[in-house]
Amino acid sequence: MEIALWANVICIIIAFGILILRICIQVKKGKNCIFDVEAVLDIGKIQIQTNAYGIKRLNGGMMAVLTAGEGRDYAGKVAALTTVRTFTKLYDQYDSTQSPDSFFEKVFKLANTNVLNIPDMGKAYAGCIVLNGNTLKYAIVGHMNIYIFRGKELILLSKGQIMEELIKEKVSKGLLSKEAALRISDINRAYNFVGRDDYIPPLVSRNDIRLKKKDMLVMLTESVQNSISVREMEEVLVKKNSCKEKAREIIEVIKGKNKETANLGLIIIGM
Repeated sequence: MEIALWANVICIIIAFGILILRICIQVKKGKNCIFDVEAVLDIGKIQIQTNAYGIKRLNGGMMAVLTAGEGRDYAGKVAALTTVRTFTKLYDQYDSTQSPDSFFEKVFKLANTNVLNIPDMGKAYAGCIVLNGNTLKYAIVGHMNIYIFRGKELILLSKGQIMEELIKEKVSKGLLSKEAALRISDINRAYNFVGRDDYIPPLVSRNDIRLKKKDMLVMLTESVQNSISVREMEEVLVKKNSCKEKAREIIEVIKGKNKETANLGLIIIGM
């Protein structure tokens, strides 16, 4: 009888200890997850803004999505906005104990279906970042550039699903010769997008990426990437000001070149 009583007491103590530990972890995670976030869109020299973004915070983590739409008239704009709304709505149901991979699997497929259901034939490229504490996972459909700014250097994580990356993969697997690869001219063309009949999954980061204090995440549309050099961005990002000021200065640097720019879109997240 006494053995059973003590066994119950021990079980209760262990369960209580586990509960306290989980609470402490969540509190610590919440304290370390005050993100400085800014997203900027600029219409450039185009009549219609076809870029869109969404940012959601949830239980000490956050999700950020950036899209660039393409299509006649307003079709690209609608495709981009539909994609963003799908992401933000589904993230409301996200559980921080859930793997970001399963979120990406569901949300990109649903976004593809939602865009296909729009009468106009629009499409969108999309990049999504999910942060749980200081742990990063990302997924990209089409052309979207994601960097980490650490110290004074921009470190490229991915250019997304473009021909250059597909060629590298096929060459490394022996499925394409280097000679044949060199004959492919349009290496910057995206080979995937949201809103296609034959759905292709996104490019998902293979491993969790641990971020450090003072790191910054930078996500850019193709138009921004093509309009400013990495060095020019580094000169802006190294300044001791807010992400809001950094993001707007990058756009102003591009506009100051007096070039025929397309829609511009970027998100900066400071740890």
